[in-house]
Amino acid sequence: MGMIRNTIFLVLTGLYFMSLSAAITIPRAARADEVYTFIVKKQEEKKKTNWYLTDWFETKEKMRVMDMWLALHSPSPYEFYVGPEYQIANNSSTPGKFSSNVWKFSAAAYASIFGLGLEKRFNPQSEWTALFLLRIFGYTAQSTNLTLQAGVRSEGDPVNGRNGVLGVSGTMLLVRPFLGIDGMYRHYFPSAGNSSGTSSEGYRWEVGPFIDFGFLRVFGKYFYESETDTSLNVQTPASGSGALVGTKLFF
Repeated sequence: MGMIRNTIFLVLTGLYFMSLSAAITIPRAARADEVYTFIVKKQEEKKKTNWYLTDWFETKEKMRVMDMWLALHSPSPYEFYVGPEYQIANNSSTPGKFSSNVWKFSAAAYASIFGLGLEKRFNPQSEWTALFLLRIFGYTAQSTNLTLQAGVRSEGDPVNGRNGVLGVSGTMLLVRPFLGIDGMYRHYFPSAGNSSGTSSEGYRWEVGPFIDFGFLRVFGKYFYESETDTSLNVQTPASGSGALVGTKLFF
């Protein structure tokens, strides 16, 4: 009997010490895990803020590749167009003032929204028009846009009059990708009197459809032009209207 009690006592004592050992060991292991986790996380956080020279070279290379891609796929800020047009004046209040069979050559160059334009009319008298262009709406001269114009018109050869010019032109694309309508209005301020003491002023507007074939535009317009000559305080008004056809090449 005594032997059984001793055996039970020894078993219970062993279990007690085993439980006590486990109770001591588990917290130590848990604390070790917590310390390990803290150290690892701290190192990971440090890695996020570290700066390496190799990273800088990699970033620089990526930026260079992106800049090359943008340069290849971005539209050029430069744009040019040239083209002739043929004017047929079929209604004039003053015979000979607005003649038919008039050729005009136009050219313009843009850098972003700023441009310079030049026009030359050959008949019935030499006429030059130089313009500063400012596109206030639209990305290109060939797309939908609204452009302001300011410049000077010189008539005659030799020159017998110069007018200040102020105007606006606009293009509206109607059907993608080739059909649209184009319009223009210009006011010609009074010119300084020429050798005969005659000055002139007036305005002109044009409107009509066009068709684009890639870089080639074919257009037709109706125009109306009014001009008043003043000589010795006597005003002589004149007006004319008609049609014109022409082409433009865009680059």
